[in-house]
Amino acid sequence: MNDRHYRIGFVGIGVLGKGLALALAAHNYSVVAAHSRSISSAQWLADRLNGLQVYATAQDLSDVCDVVFITTPDSVITSVAESVNWRDGQAVVHCSGASSIEILECARAQGALTGGFHPFQTFAGLDSPEDIGSRLAGVTFAVAGADWLGRFLWDLGHQLGGQPVTIPDQHRPLYHASAVLSCGYLAALIQVAVDSWGAMGFTDQEALDALLPLATATLENIGQHGIPASVTGPVVRGDVSTISAHLEALSRAVPDAVTVYSALTSASLNLAAQHGVAEPQLEQIQKLIADYHRRCSPCPE
Repeated sequence: MNDRHYRIGFVGIGVLGKGLALALAAHNYSVVAAHSRSISSAQWLADRLNGLQVYATAQDLSDVCDVVFITTPDSVITSVAESVNWRDGQAVVHCSGASSIEILECARAQGALTGGFHPFQTFAGLDSPEDIGSRLAGVTFAVAGADWLGRFLWDLGHQLGGQPVTIPDQHRPLYHASAVLSCGYLAALIQVAVDSWGAMGFTDQEALDALLPLATATLENIGQHGIPASVTGPVVRGDVSTISAHLEALSRAVPDAVTVYSALTSASLNLAAQHGVAEPQLEQIQKLIADYHRRCSPCPE
């Protein structure tokens, strides 16, 4: 059967489910079924895709599909899979970044092929799920699956404008942690910087107006020139006195930021060495961080 003719259904119609379904349909894949705890979400998708039917249960949806994507929250993927009687040769795919396909073992035991298809991208802040296509171009997809399903998902990643990769099961948590570090924790880091501006009397929006051009330029530099050439600041200059002044100011104005600043300073030491900072200066920086860590840590009761 031509890949485009597999009957595809989605269980869990949140932002990812809506967006992937629309993206597949836009590339002429046959998206025919939707099921969600929120009837209105499934109906929203049906109103936009001709021929798509809304089903009352995951089992009803599975009965009419060749490939079922489970795009629910990670915590319920296994329970959804366990609620369905799967057919031999049918395919079920989860979209979790942190989990291996072992969470679909119940489906595999019934003869279904199991797979994973995780877009390494954030979909927060989209005005509409229709906009998801613009965020998929150039995105890495973590693909798992055997036989025709593996080939189907690999090709799907390419068709959506992305780059499929294979992540070994034992590295899935590491892979997902890297996503959190570069996305969710990046936002948290910007919040720490915003808090520093707040301590100077600026509003959050005024802080963001100042910080975002700087952060955006840094990311652009990394993309164009790589990380070592894009690193700036006192650590890569071996400027111990400035680091000390930063820590002192943060400890007075934004105490919670000291731990973050110290951790990132430590993480920058290898880059500092690449920039030619001498070992004695690196040791001074390490000692300074350790001293502030002891000062800012709560005393044991």
